[in-house]
Amino acid sequence: MPEYDIPIVQSLPKRGESSARRIVVVTNPSAGSLEYMGPLQVFDEANLFLDYSGRSDLAYEVEIVSTREGNVYDRKGFSISAPTPYHRVRGHVDTLLFQAVDEGDECLRDDRFIAWVARISTRVRRIVSICTGSFILAEAGVLDGRRAATHWCACEDFRRRYPKVNLESDPIYVRDGHVYTSAGATSGMDLAIALVEEDFGAEFARRVAQGLVMFLRRPGNQAQFSVQVGSEIPDEGIARQLQDYIGDHLDEDLRVETLAEHFAMSPRNFTRVFTRKMGATPGRYIEQCRLERARQYVEESDDTLSEIAERCGYTTPDGLRIAFERNLGVTPSAYRRRFASSGLRPLSDAS
Repeated sequence: MPEYDIPIVQSLPKRGESSARRIVVVTNPSAGSLEYMGPLQVFDEANLFLDYSGRSDLAYEVEIVSTREGNVYDRKGFSISAPTPYHRVRGHVDTLLFQAVDEGDECLRDDRFIAWVARISTRVRRIVSICTGSFILAEAGVLDGRRAATHWCACEDFRRRYPKVNLESDPIYVRDGHVYTSAGATSGMDLAIALVEEDFGAEFARRVAQGLVMFLRRPGNQAQFSVQVGSEIPDEGIARQLQDYIGDHLDEDLRVETLAEHFAMSPRNFTRVFTRKMGATPGRYIEQCRLERARQYVEESDDTLSEIAERCGYTTPDGLRIAFERNLGVTPSAYRRRFASSGLRPLSDAS
């Protein structure tokens, strides 16, 4: 077995200030496995880093229950069983996580189950849904009057069924109070990383994300996945070419005219192809990429605002500051105070 160089994280709660957190995952037959296996892997990775940091006292205690005990997944010779039904859950639960609904909506028609969801939602610190698990929370009334997310392709159906919920179609995940909802299957891992960050801070969550080779905060939103690719796209590999080129040239001129010339298209055709393939306009996509790169510099480097702005393609530090305030609701200096690795010097918004 390879020897892993796993760093010790010092910025964890002092002993006695926190304890292990119990996470109960509620699944159901015929739903996809990634919706709960992904978050489970995140919590397992967090436990690994806690153990190497000598803090196994903080470890997540994860258990799976089901709407119907027995096999909950069976595909091509691979099966998963959950022997404990949901109604046997006893004791304190820190985080309750719901997987997507089953193919026939049976769990939504189970009055006993929905009543249990409504009751237990008031007794947990956090209640979470992955993908169309938001339908379960909405059916139980947990999301009434709240902001929420679900998979982009289920948004219209969700809005028809649950008009009292303020559904947002773009975010990868949404928090409203103690309720967290996410988009498609892999977004459950993004949300799980966010929960780890909430529990143990940005430095620890960044280490867990690095261990899983994930973004700490994935750039973009659901829009990049929700646009269907049309037959006029000239090259199936152009999305990868666009991503690579933009990622490698964020500090350069990325106006539509410049990009169109590089990819041998007219500006009009380039904009149409880009938007259909990437799910966002060139301007919006590039802004998100630059912002994500800037966030990384703000979190991980001692660079000044001017240096970060230049490296990320902003013409002035004010442009970077405005981008932070418009997209994140905070200034770069406030963001560094909240999320940066320990030991970084304060960042002046005027630098």
